[in-house]
Amino acid sequence: MAKLLIIFTYLIFSYLLIVIIIFCFQRSLLYFPSKEKVDQSYYTNTGLKEVKIETSDGLILNSLFVLPSSKNQKTILVFHGNAGHVGHRVNKFKSFIDRGFGLLLLEYRGFSKNQGKPSEKGFYEDGLAALNFLSKQKISSVETIIYGESLGCGVAVKLSTENNFYATILEAPYTSISDVAQKHYWYLPAKWLVLDRFDALGIIKNIRSPLLVIHGSKDNVISINFGKEIFNAAPEPKKSLFIKDAGHNNLFEFNIYKSIFSFLENISYTN
Repeated sequence: MAKLLIIFTYLIFSYLLIVIIIFCFQRSLLYFPSKEKVDQSYYTNTGLKEVKIETSDGLILNSLFVLPSSKNQKTILVFHGNAGHVGHRVNKFKSFIDRGFGLLLLEYRGFSKNQGKPSEKGFYEDGLAALNFLSKQKISSVETIIYGESLGCGVAVKLSTENNFYATILEAPYTSISDVAQKHYWYLPAKWLVLDRFDALGIIKNIRSPLLVIHGSKDNVISINFGKEIFNAAPEPKKSLFIKDAGHNNLFEFNIYKSIFSFLENISYTN
């Protein structure tokens, strides 16, 4: 009996130790920033140029930007996922540049060679700084398309509840990071440990722009069920693009550009 009690105590202690370690290092599990500098080889012959965006807390965010080809064309502001850097997204968004869209690939704090450390509050500040930068380029919110990729969907949704954008596109969105964490770490009270919650479901009803939700049926990182919850909770006008057999990182291999362009070109809603 005493031996069983010792084993049980050891297991409880080990479990609590794991919980404490995960809580203390959770941001290292959520954010995977590349520290590589984004050199010109990533965006040669695209029209993109490096720009410096200053945040309200004094950080400089080295990002990539190109103006739209005409005054009537819109500009896409991209909030990318939790890993890599903006250079890794250039090829993905080059087709938008080729069609005349302006493009701002915002690089977060703590990513590439940018100062600061990633956090939910910090990412939101970065998003506000990006909108301020676009405003200085004479690009208004109604001329801006917000594009959230994976983790970036949280920032995209929050800003879309506070501004009248031309459109909002969410690629592989989630209800909240705490929900995603609980699904992956089912054996832990993960939902209650998460600091950066990015509660998209709680505010999606307040979104002010036409919405397109894109998700793959075989997404093993963020379940398509989360994307469907977000879509169902969002107000009209909205469209969904649920791709059969697509995973988390290969959605654009399923030739979805045409569907995205069609969505953007057929928006009749006026902000």
